[in-house]
Amino acid sequence: MRSGRFDYSSIVKPIGDNIYNIDIPIPHDLKNFNLYVLLGKEPTLIDTGPYHPTLEEVVTGCLNYLGVDSLSRILITHSHMDHCGLAGRIAHITGAEVLAHELERERMEGGREHMAGEYERYASIAPSFGFPEEMLRQVFESMQPWLDLIKPCPLSSSLQGGELIPAGDYELEAIHTPGHTAGHLCYFERKRGLLFSGDHLMRSITPNPELYWPPRDGRITGLGQFIESLQLLKDYEISRAFPGHGRAIKQVARRIGFNLLHHERRLESTREAVMEGNSTVWEVAVKLFPQVPGQPPGVDYFLALKEALGHLVILEEAGAIARKDERDLFRFLPLTG
Repeated sequence: MRSGRFDYSSIVKPIGDNIYNIDIPIPHDLKNFNLYVLLGKEPTLIDTGPYHPTLEEVVTGCLNYLGVDSLSRILITHSHMDHCGLAGRIAHITGAEVLAHELERERMEGGREHMAGEYERYASIAPSFGFPEEMLRQVFESMQPWLDLIKPCPLSSSLQGGELIPAGDYELEAIHTPGHTAGHLCYFERKRGLLFSGDHLMRSITPNPELYWPPRDGRITGLGQFIESLQLLKDYEISRAFPGHGRAIKQVARRIGFNLLHHERRLESTREAVMEGNSTVWEVAVKLFPQVPGQPPGVDYFLALKEALGHLVILEEAGAIARKDERDLFRFLPLTG
C-alpha cells in the first residue's frame, strides 16, 4: 500500500500473531530503528523513534495502514532520543498513555533543555579523562543537532521493573536492564518467549554504557550494570529477541554469551593497555579504538571515552588496577608492591 510518498507495506512487517515491526531505515551506521505494534484489545506501540515532522508522518501512516487510529499505551525502552523523541507527539495524536522506567523521567519530560544540560556536564568532566581540550568543543558541537530530535513527553505513569502490562492481546513483563541507560527496560511476552530488547540486546553490536555525571548511587559508568543485566536475561526462556536496531535475534542465549565474552576480552585489552603505560581514560580509549583519532572529532570520540572508562572502573573495582587522581585528572595505574 502506498499513501502519498511512502510505501508502508515495505516497512510494516508481521513478526507474530497481531504483532508488527515498523522497520524504518536511516542514513546512519545503525542502519534502521525498529518500532513494534501489538494489536488487539489494547493496541500498544513499543518505542517511537526520534522527533521529526517527516518521521511523524511515517509513524502515523504506518499505524493507519494497520488500522490503528488510537493507542492504549506507548511503552518506552529507554530515554535516548532515537527511541522516545517522538513519544509526546504520537501520544497526543493517538490518545495513548506513555510508560517508561522512573529513572528515565527526567530526560523524557525535560526534553531538549535537559539533554543540553547533560551535554554541558559531560563536557565538564571530559578533561578529567585526559581528553584533549582542543577537541572538546568540536565533539560536543557535533552532538548539538541531536537536541532537536526530542520533544518533552510527560509520563502517564512510571515503571520499576516486574510489572505486567496489557499490550494488544498479550501481556508483557517489564524487565529492568540498566547499563545502557539507568532505566532501560526490556518487555517480555512469556508464553511465546518474545523479548522486545531495546538497545540492551542487539544482533550485531553491543551498546555503549551510560556515563553517570554526577555519579548515580556511587557509579560513574553503567557498564557493570549492563553486564549484570545480561546475566539476568539468562534466567528467561527467550525464543526470539526484537531489538531497537537491526534484525531479530533467534539464537538469544548465544548472543548473550557472545556479549559477555566480548566484554571479558575487552577488559583484558584494557588491563594490557594500562600495563603498557596508558594511564588516562583517553589514552586507553585510543589504544582500544585506534581508528577513532583518525576521524573528524564527533560522537565516536565520546563513545570511545565512555567505553574505556567503563572497563577501567570495573578493573579498579576488581582490584586489578589502581586509580590515582592528580588534581583534576584521573589516572589508572598498574598495581605496585
